[in-house]
Amino acid sequence: MVDELRDKFFAQMESRDHEAMNVAIAWASQGTTRLNGRLRVGDELQERPRRDVLPLAVRLREDGEAWYSPALVGVFLRLRPEPLAQRAGVAVRELDAWPPGPELQAYLAAVVEVLVKAVDAHGGDERRAAAWYLECAVPEFDGRTADAMVQDGRQGAVVDYLDERRGA
Repeated sequence: MVDELRDKFFAQMESRDHEAMNVAIAWASQGTTRLNGRLRVGDELQERPRRDVLPLAVRLREDGEAWYSPALVGVFLRLRPEPLAQRAGVAVRELDAWPPGPELQAYLAAVVEVLVKAVDAHGGDERRAAAWYLECAVPEFDGRTADAMVQDGRQGAVVDYLDERRGA
């Protein structure tokens, strides 16, 4: 029984990894959207810190830039460009704007703020935190997800909820 549950769990995680790869490919195929760490012609080769040792908020930013990468946030949440743009209330072509527009950056900053708190509340498990953010209806939010709350500009309520949950 335990072996069956373990195998089922690993199959689900493998499925999520495959899904993440497909999302990353979709983002890369959009054209000029930059994925962090992807070399382009003219880039200098330099030693970069391992991504897995950096805090989440740093990993979701463009290298050396002050703004969050729509592509990296999309891959982290396993969202293709179209659903991410719809959630942010912008056109898909705006995901590729350089530098990103203020409306998009405000949305991404709110998402990342909530995700950082969610990862902390879930004991550092980024996959669980991302799944909770997108899929779990929270009774305290009238059955809405954290994603829906952020879309409505109510990320402060989500952060407060996660702080209370973490303190409990």
